[in-house]
Amino acid sequence: MVDTGVDGLRRTETSGSERALDGAAWVLTELFTPAVSVIAISVLCGAYGGDGANGFVLGVVLGACCGLIPYVTLEVASRRKRISDRHVTEHKDRPWAYMVCLASVAVGLVALVFGGAPSLLIWAAITMAVGLLVAGSVTAIGPKVSMHAFCLVSLGVLLAHLSSPWWLLALAVVLPLVVWSRLRLGHHSPIEVAWGTVLGALVMGVALLLAP
Repeated sequence: MVDTGVDGLRRTETSGSERALDGAAWVLTELFTPAVSVIAISVLCGAYGGDGANGFVLGVVLGACCGLIPYVTLEVASRRKRISDRHVTEHKDRPWAYMVCLASVAVGLVALVFGGAPSLLIWAAITMAVGLLVAGSVTAIGPKVSMHAFCLVSLGVLLAHLSSPWWLLALAVVLPLVVWSRLRLGHHSPIEVAWGTVLGALVMGVALLLAP
């Protein structure tokens, strides 16, 4: 029997609004996927590194190694059922994903050294490696760290350092939306996005004290 009464209409409206919220959460999750933040960090450090076109090009290379390659690798692994999904929502899949990302950063670092990259770009690659080790270690012994939050906070803090403190205001607006999307989709718990936020700020904050 099809319910055409008021209750049925309310359920349809509720279902429609729920789908709209899920769609918005999915868009935010994809727009601010860690690969996007990592590529932005790489290109920014290349552009601000003081080596002109060479620095920018090597920034793109680092972004490809640390952002694009892991993105594609995780997507392929997801399609082949090697992992749960590209965002690696299952805790058991994360060690393998961290190893893929670390290997990609190592390749990028080697490319920077042979390419004569500016020191700021070398610093960025090392910071990424340290960040992965920190997040991976916490995930191994406790809750899985939200890399969406980790990478977005790192990008916001870096932009504030390189360009303007006003970027922290932008971060304060965007971060809650991204956190909401991860919670809405059920990919993280509140403690996991909290860990990502705190660790991202801590790692980047300490790294900036050592920045060239």
